[in-house]
Amino acid sequence: MNQYPPSGGGAPPPPPPPTPPPPVGGGEEASLPQRRLGEILGSAFEIYRNNAAQLLTIVALIVVPLSVVSFLVARVALGVKTKHELIGQQSVKIVEPRSFWIFALAALISAAIGIITTAILQAAILRGAVQATIGDPVDVRESYRWGLRRFRSVLLVSILVGLVVVVGFILLIIPGVIFLIFLSVSVPALIVEGLRGRQAMRRSWNLVRGHFWHVFGVVIIAAIITALVGGLISAIGGGNRFVGLIFGAVGQIIVAPYSALVTVLLYLDLRARKENLTGTTLRAELQADR
Repeated sequence: MNQYPPSGGGAPPPPPPPTPPPPVGGGEEASLPQRRLGEILGSAFEIYRNNAAQLLTIVALIVVPLSVVSFLVARVALGVKTKHELIGQQSVKIVEPRSFWIFALAALISAAIGIITTAILQAAILRGAVQATIGDPVDVRESYRWGLRRFRSVLLVSILVGLVVVVGFILLIIPGVIFLIFLSVSVPALIVEGLRGRQAMRRSWNLVRGHFWHVFGVVIIAAIITALVGGLISAIGGGNRFVGLIFGAVGQIIVAPYSALVTVLLYLDLRARKENLTGTTLRAELQADR
């Protein structure tokens, strides 16, 4: 028995399925938005609130041990030796300060530890801030793994930027402010784009060019906010050195993620103003093996 309808008779074949509508925007991903000063500061707070646990953990893992080491080194460097001598028939306590060489060695050790760990922290927290900004989950372990691999590059860029800014401040302050603003996104350029040394500094300079006052406003207002919050928290410790150290560390832990987020958002805003930057492009740059 024939299972098919005879030619020229029977039901007509079903019509083809309708063509799906084209994606909105022609299939192209929307670029990252440009943000004004208030939007950058507000977005940084919102992203901070949504990722507080991870961002605070990244900072605390460095700041807490570093604070303890700094306290112990300070006790050694600034401590005194006491001894009792018999003068006549009376015992007198004699206080002797540490030698200059012990003080210098302790200060050198503390500075070296602080510089290295700060570079690692800066790399890790900025990496985590970029992930939070584009809506990806912040991975504390991966942030530190990346930070340990790149801390020497971050340290080099930070030292170069610091030297240029210091020289500028020596030259009647105003050049120092100009250098500080133009080089303010050097480290994010290193972290996201893999640029090293002078390349990262040149990239920052080119991004800021044409938007100096916008960047100036963001940097100054963010610095005032973080200084006020950190100072108020540190002041709770009062005059007690140990308690002051604890609250100083707490203040640093709280304000560091916000400062990192503002820096990252400023960097992304500058790229959005000059380039067709999308979240896909940004993720590809972060995942590139450099």
